[in-house]
Amino acid sequence: MAFEKKFEVKLYVPATWEVAGDMPVRWKENLKNAAQFLYDRLVAKIPDDGTFINEMVTPSNKAYRGLLNPAFVSKSGRTAEGIGNAQAKNMERRFTRWFSHLAKAFAEVDGVPAKVFKEKVDAAIDNWALEVADKTMRLTGDKIRGRSVAPIGAFYLVGDERAQGWLRAGDFADGAPYNIASDLERTAIKAAIQQKLIQGGMMVINSEYQNSVIVEQNTINATLLTKLRDPARCDAFVVTPAADKCFCSWEMVDNFLVLHIQVGLTV
Repeated sequence: MAFEKKFEVKLYVPATWEVAGDMPVRWKENLKNAAQFLYDRLVAKIPDDGTFINEMVTPSNKAYRGLLNPAFVSKSGRTAEGIGNAQAKNMERRFTRWFSHLAKAFAEVDGVPAKVFKEKVDAAIDNWALEVADKTMRLTGDKIRGRSVAPIGAFYLVGDERAQGWLRAGDFADGAPYNIASDLERTAIKAAIQQKLIQGGMMVINSEYQNSVIVEQNTINATLLTKLRDPARCDAFVVTPAADKCFCSWEMVDNFLVLHIQVGLTV
Protein backbone atom coordinates (compact mmCIF):
# COMPACT_ATOMS: atom_id res chain seq x y z
CA MET A 1 0.00 0.00 0.00
CA ALA A 2 1.26 3.49 -0.86
CA PHE A 3 0.27 7.04 -0.04
CA GLU A 4 -1.17 8.81 -3.11
CA LYS A 5 -0.85 12.57 -2.68
CA LYS A 6 -3.80 14.54 -4.04
CA PHE A 7 -2.40 18.02 -3.42
CA GLU A 8 0.00 20.01 -1.28
CA VAL A 9 -0.09 23.78 -0.74
CA LYS A 10 1.94 26.28 1.28
CA LEU A 11 0.05 29.54 1.76
CA TYR A 12 1.86 32.57 3.17
CA VAL A 13 0.02 34.87 5.56
CA PRO A 14 0.89 38.44 4.51
CA ALA A 15 2.50 40.68 7.13
CA THR A 16 -0.38 43.11 6.62
CA TRP A 17 -3.30 43.54 4.22
CA GLU A 18 -4.06 46.95 2.84
CA VAL A 19 -7.74 47.76 3.21
CA ALA A 20 -9.39 48.73 -0.07
CA GLY A 21 -10.10 52.46 -0.24
CA ASP A 22 -13.88 52.28 0.02
CA MET A 23 -14.10 49.58 2.68
CA PRO A 24 -13.70 51.86 5.75
CA VAL A 25 -16.25 54.29 4.30
CA ARG A 26 -18.75 51.51 3.62
CA TRP A 27 -18.19 50.10 7.13
CA LYS A 28 -18.79 53.53 8.65
CA GLU A 29 -21.91 54.33 6.63
CA ASN A 30 -23.47 50.90 7.10
CA LEU A 31 -22.94 51.09 10.85
CA LYS A 32 -24.33 54.63 11.09
CA ASN A 33 -27.35 53.73 8.96
CA ALA A 34 -28.05 50.78 11.27
CA ALA A 35 -27.86 52.91 14.44
CA GLN A 36 -31.56 52.87 15.29
CA PHE A 37 -31.84 49.18 14.51
CA LEU A 38 -28.90 48.43 16.80
CA TYR A 39 -30.38 50.46 19.64
CA ASP A 40 -33.81 48.87 19.29
CA ARG A 41 -32.27 45.40 19.33
CA LEU A 42 -30.13 46.19 22.37
CA VAL A 43 -33.09 47.52 24.33
CA ALA A 44 -35.21 44.53 23.30
CA LYS A 45 -32.46 42.16 24.41
CA ILE A 46 -31.63 43.91 27.72
CA PRO A 47 -34.73 45.94 28.71
CA ASP A 48 -34.31 45.94 32.51
CA ASP A 49 -31.96 45.07 35.35
CA GLY A 50 -33.45 41.60 35.83
CA THR A 51 -32.64 40.67 32.24
CA PHE A 52 -29.20 42.26 32.61
CA ILE A 53 -28.51 40.02 35.61
CA ASN A 54 -29.76 36.86 33.89
CA GLU A 55 -28.13 37.47 30.50
CA MET A 56 -24.86 39.11 31.50
CA VAL A 57 -24.12 39.06 35.22
CA THR A 58 -24.91 35.42 35.98
CA PRO A 59 -22.98 33.85 33.05
CA SER A 60 -20.03 36.20 33.64
CA ASN A 61 -19.91 35.49 37.36
CA LYS A 62 -20.20 31.74 36.81
CA ALA A 63 -17.20 31.83 34.47
CA TYR A 64 -15.28 34.11 36.84
CA ARG A 65 -15.84 31.83 39.86
CA GLY A 66 -14.43 28.93 37.87
CA LEU A 67 -11.10 30.76 37.76
CA LEU A 68 -10.90 31.10 41.54
CA ASN A 69 -9.32 28.53 43.82
CA PRO A 70 -12.13 27.71 46.30
CA ALA A 71 -9.56 27.58 49.12
CA PHE A 72 -8.10 31.02 48.32
CA VAL A 73 -8.08 33.66 51.05
CA SER A 74 -6.65 37.12 50.32
CA LYS A 75 -4.31 39.01 52.63
CA SER A 76 -7.29 41.07 53.76
CA GLY A 77 -9.21 37.91 54.65
CA ARG A 78 -11.55 37.81 51.65
CA THR A 79 -12.48 34.28 50.61
CA ALA A 80 -13.01 33.08 47.08
CA GLU A 81 -16.75 32.99 47.75
CA GLY A 82 -16.69 36.57 48.98
CA ILE A 83 -14.68 37.75 45.99
CA GLY A 84 -17.13 36.05 43.63
CA ASN A 85 -20.10 37.65 45.37
CA ALA A 86 -18.47 41.08 45.21
CA GLN A 87 -17.82 40.69 41.49
CA ALA A 88 -21.47 39.83 40.86
CA LYS A 89 -22.74 42.78 42.94
CA ASN A 90 -20.43 45.20 41.18
CA MET A 91 -21.78 44.08 37.83
CA GLU A 92 -25.38 44.37 39.02
CA ARG A 93 -24.80 47.98 40.09
CA ARG A 94 -23.50 48.89 36.65
CA PHE A 95 -26.81 48.38 34.84
CA THR A 96 -28.14 51.89 35.46
CA ARG A 97 -24.89 53.48 34.30
CA TRP A 98 -24.68 51.20 31.26
CA PHE A 99 -28.28 51.89 30.27
CA SER A 100 -27.92 55.66 30.67
CA HIS A 101 -24.80 55.70 28.50
CA LEU A 102 -26.63 53.62 25.91
CA ALA A 103 -29.57 56.02 25.84
CA LYS A 104 -27.24 59.01 25.57
CA ALA A 105 -25.29 57.50 22.69
CA PHE A 106 -28.44 56.86 20.65
CA ALA A 107 -30.42 59.97 21.60
CA GLU A 108 -31.40 62.58 19.04
CA VAL A 109 -29.25 65.70 19.47
CA ASP A 110 -29.53 68.86 17.35
CA GLY A 111 -31.97 67.03 15.12
CA VAL A 112 -29.52 64.18 14.47
CA PRO A 113 -30.67 60.70 15.63
CA ALA A 114 -27.97 58.74 17.49
CA LYS A 115 -25.58 61.68 17.13
CA VAL A 116 -23.08 60.56 19.80
CA PHE A 117 -22.96 57.01 18.44
CA LYS A 118 -22.39 58.27 14.89
CA GLU A 119 -19.61 60.60 16.06
CA LYS A 120 -17.89 57.67 17.76
CA VAL A 121 -18.14 55.65 14.54
CA ASP A 122 -16.58 58.53 12.59
CA ALA A 123 -13.74 58.72 15.12
CA ALA A 124 -13.15 54.95 15.00
CA ILE A 125 -12.77 54.54 11.26
CA ASP A 126 -8.97 54.76 11.15
CA ASN A 127 -8.52 52.33 14.05
CA TRP A 128 -10.97 49.94 12.43
CA ALA A 129 -9.03 49.97 9.17
CA LEU A 130 -5.72 49.35 10.94
CA GLU A 131 -7.08 46.53 13.10
CA VAL A 132 -8.71 44.78 10.15
CA ALA A 133 -5.63 45.16 7.96
CA ASP A 134 -3.24 43.87 10.62
CA LYS A 135 -5.33 40.91 11.74
CA THR A 136 -8.50 39.47 10.21
CA MET A 137 -7.93 40.42 6.59
CA ARG A 138 -4.46 38.90 6.63
CA LEU A 139 -6.30 35.59 6.86
CA THR A 140 -9.43 36.30 4.79
CA GLY A 141 -8.33 38.73 2.11
CA ASP A 142 -11.18 40.42 0.24
CA LYS A 143 -12.99 40.26 -3.09
CA ILE A 144 -11.27 43.39 -4.35
CA ARG A 145 -7.60 42.63 -3.67
CA GLY A 146 -7.85 38.82 -3.64
CA ARG A 147 -8.39 35.98 -1.17
CA SER A 148 -5.96 34.96 1.53
CA VAL A 149 -5.07 31.71 3.29
CA ALA A 150 -8.37 30.79 5.00
CA PRO A 151 -10.62 30.75 1.93
CA ILE A 152 -7.86 29.36 -0.30
CA GLY A 153 -7.19 26.50 2.14
CA ALA A 154 -10.87 25.76 2.71
CA PHE A 155 -11.68 25.75 -1.01
CA TYR A 156 -8.72 23.46 -1.76
CA LEU A 157 -9.99 21.01 0.86
CA VAL A 158 -13.41 20.68 -0.77
CA GLY A 159 -12.21 20.54 -4.36
CA ASP A 160 -13.31 24.02 -5.40
CA GLU A 161 -11.14 24.87 -8.42
CA ARG A 162 -11.53 28.61 -7.90
CA ALA A 163 -8.87 28.33 -5.20
CA GLN A 164 -6.16 27.83 -7.81
CA GLY A 165 -6.87 31.27 -9.22
CA TRP A 166 -6.48 32.86 -5.78
CA LEU A 167 -2.90 31.71 -5.19
CA ARG A 168 -0.50 34.60 -4.76
CA ALA A 169 3.18 35.19 -5.48
CA GLY A 170 5.22 33.13 -3.04
CA ASP A 171 2.55 30.46 -2.51
CA PHE A 172 3.38 26.85 -3.43
CA ALA A 173 0.94 24.39 -4.96
CA ASP A 174 1.39 20.82 -6.14
CA GLY A 175 -1.83 19.28 -7.39
CA ALA A 176 -5.38 20.55 -7.87
CA PRO A 177 -8.06 21.17 -5.22
CA TYR A 178 -9.49 17.88 -3.96
CA ASN A 179 -12.72 17.24 -2.07
CA ILE A 180 -12.24 15.45 1.26
CA ALA A 181 -15.94 15.69 2.20
CA SER A 182 -18.94 13.68 1.17
CA ASP A 183 -20.88 15.43 -1.60
CA LEU A 184 -23.91 16.30 0.55
CA GLU A 185 -21.74 17.93 3.24
CA ARG A 186 -19.33 19.81 1.01
CA THR A 187 -20.80 23.31 1.39
CA ALA A 188 -21.25 23.12 5.16
CA ILE A 189 -17.77 21.68 5.67
CA LYS A 190 -16.19 24.39 3.51
CA ALA A 191 -17.72 27.07 5.74
CA ALA A 192 -16.68 25.25 8.92
CA ILE A 193 -13.08 24.80 7.76
CA GLN A 194 -12.76 28.43 6.66
CA GLN A 195 -14.06 29.73 9.99
CA LYS A 196 -11.72 27.44 11.93
CA LEU A 197 -8.71 28.61 9.91
CA ILE A 198 -9.60 32.24 10.59
CA GLN A 199 -10.03 31.60 14.31
CA GLY A 200 -6.89 29.48 14.57
CA GLY A 201 -4.79 31.91 12.58
CA MET A 202 -5.93 34.77 14.81
CA MET A 203 -4.98 32.76 17.89
CA VAL A 204 -1.48 32.22 16.49
CA ILE A 205 -1.08 35.88 15.47
CA ASN A 206 -2.34 37.18 18.81
CA SER A 207 0.11 34.91 20.64
CA GLU A 208 2.94 36.44 18.60
CA TYR A 209 3.55 33.07 16.97
CA GLN A 210 4.24 31.05 20.11
CA ASN A 211 5.12 27.45 19.23
CA SER A 212 2.78 26.06 21.90
CA VAL A 213 -0.17 27.89 20.32
CA ILE A 214 0.82 26.72 16.84
CA VAL A 215 0.91 23.10 18.05
CA GLU A 216 -2.43 23.56 19.80
CA GLN A 217 -4.10 24.91 16.66
CA ASN A 218 -2.54 22.20 14.48
CA THR A 219 -3.98 19.61 16.84
CA ILE A 220 -7.41 21.22 16.53
CA ASN A 221 -7.13 21.25 12.73
CA ALA A 222 -6.12 17.58 12.60
CA THR A 223 -8.95 16.51 14.90
CA LEU A 224 -11.58 18.58 13.08
CA LEU A 225 -10.60 17.54 9.56
CA THR A 226 -10.34 13.87 10.52
CA LYS A 227 -13.94 14.06 11.76
CA LEU A 228 -15.21 15.97 8.72
CA ARG A 229 -13.48 13.95 5.97
CA ASP A 230 -14.94 11.07 4.03
CA PRO A 231 -12.57 8.17 4.98
CA ALA A 232 -12.89 6.80 1.47
CA ARG A 233 -11.43 10.00 0.04
CA CYS A 234 -8.46 10.77 2.28
CA ASP A 235 -6.49 9.48 5.25
CA ALA A 236 -6.80 10.79 8.79
CA PHE A 237 -5.01 14.07 9.48
CA VAL A 238 -1.95 14.26 11.71
CA VAL A 239 -0.48 17.14 13.70
CA THR A 240 3.12 16.92 12.48
CA PRO A 241 3.64 17.18 8.69
CA ALA A 242 5.11 14.11 7.02
CA ALA A 243 5.59 13.10 3.39
CA ASP A 244 3.05 10.27 3.57
CA LYS A 245 0.41 11.90 5.78
CA CYS A 246 -2.51 14.30 5.58
CA PHE A 247 -2.08 17.49 7.58
CA CYS A 248 -3.26 21.09 7.87
CA SER A 249 -0.61 22.88 9.89
CA TRP A 250 0.52 26.37 10.75
CA GLU A 251 4.28 26.81 10.42
CA MET A 252 6.83 29.59 10.71
CA VAL A 253 9.02 29.92 7.60
CA ASP A 254 11.63 32.71 7.54
CA ASN A 255 9.61 34.66 10.12
CA PHE A 256 6.43 34.37 8.04
CA LEU A 257 3.34 32.43 9.13
CA VAL A 258 2.46 29.72 6.62
CA LEU A 259 -0.54 27.39 6.31
CA HIS A 260 0.81 24.07 5.01
CA ILE A 261 -1.78 21.56 3.80
CA GLN A 262 -1.35 18.11 2.29
CA VAL A 263 -4.08 15.63 1.40
CA GLY A 264 -3.79 12.08 0.13
CA LEU A 265 -5.10 8.55 0.35
CA THR A 266 -3.31 5.30 1.10
CA VAL A 267 -4.26 2.81 -1.62
